[in-house]
Amino acid sequence: MLVSGPSILASLAGATLSKINAVTAPKSAEAASGPMAAVPEKSAKDEFLDYAKLTPAQKMRASMLAKLGVTEEQLKAMDPKERQKIEDQLKEMVKEQVLGADKDRVQKGALVDLKA
Repeated sequence: MLVSGPSILASLAGATLSKINAVTAPKSAEAASGPMAAVPEKSAKDEFLDYAKLTPAQKMRASMLAKLGVTEEQLKAMDPKERQKIEDQLKEMVKEQVLGADKDRVQKGALVDLKA
């Protein structure tokens, strides 16, 4: 499976930026004193290590879900019809990325890409 480096980096940058904004956003006084106040948030190192443990397919799915603005938890909470729409969009995105990446670089029937 071919994955374009710039597209993954762009989607990861967007996902990382949203996480940074969520972490650095000012918290309300009641949120800081609530029942979850004692639970420490994940550090950047922990988030990186979690991401590093993912398979390439999981990373690809996560980046595509980020492009759609949906998290895995939100997807699981959706009703079956909505979830199927998102899954169909993911299938199309994978298909475009895998098949569309080689259209310009490789000629039909060519066994070797001489431009590389």
